[in-house]
Amino acid sequence: MKTLNFHIITKDFDSDEGEKYLRDLVNAAVLSSADVLQLRNKKIPAGGLYRSAVFIKKMLESFGKDKKPALIINDRPDIAYAAGAEGVHLGQDDLPAAYVKKMFPGLIIGVSAENAEQAVKAEKNGADYIGIGPAYPTGSKADAGALMARETMKEICGAVNIPAIAIGGINEFNIKELAPAGVSGIAVIGAVSNAANPAEAAVKLRKNIDEYLKK
Repeated sequence: MKTLNFHIITKDFDSDEGEKYLRDLVNAAVLSSADVLQLRNKKIPAGGLYRSAVFIKKMLESFGKDKKPALIINDRPDIAYAAGAEGVHLGQDDLPAAYVKKMFPGLIIGVSAENAEQAVKAEKNGADYIGIGPAYPTGSKADAGALMARETMKEICGAVNIPAIAIGGINEFNIKELAPAGVSGIAVIGAVSNAANPAEAAVKLRKNIDEYLKK
C-alpha cells in the first residue's frame, strides 16, 4: 500500500459550487502529491455524494497512476464501492470496520479513534490507518469535539502499527508541533479549501509533512 501521510478532505460544499470546487481541490491534491483525497460532505444526500465521487474519480483517472491520490469516501462504504473509490473513512458510530472489511475487502479503511483502546480495536478489525484529533481548534467540523491531548495522541501512536493521522486546525505553521506525538501524517480541510491558492497551500503542507513527521 502507498503511504498515507497527507490527506486533503473536502469541505461541506454546496451543489452549485461543486464542480469548480472539486476541480480546484483535485488539482491541489495532485500537484502536492497528496496521498488521499477524502470526499466528506454533510450537506448533500447519498445521490449527490455518489455523483461527486464519480466526478472526482473521472478527474483522477486523467493523471498517471503514481501521481494521483487515493479517493476515500467519508462514512459510506457502499458509495465508495459503487463509485470505484479506493477507500472509506469510518467514525465510531458508523459500520464496524470488521464488517466493512468482510463485505468490501478491497477498500482502504480509515477509522477515527478517541483513545488507544479504540485504535487497537480498529487495527485488529482491519483498519489501514487511524484518524485522531482534533489537534487544534477547528471550524471545519461542527462535531469535532474537545481537543485531543498530546499525551493521548502519543498513547494512540504507540499502541498501533498502522499510520495515525492527525486532524483539526492543522496548517503549515503548526505541523512541526505534532512531531513529538509520533503522528505519521495529517489531514486538513480548511488549510487547503479556504486558502486563496489551494494548490500552493497544499504544496507547502506537503513540504512540511516530509520535513517534520515520521515516514
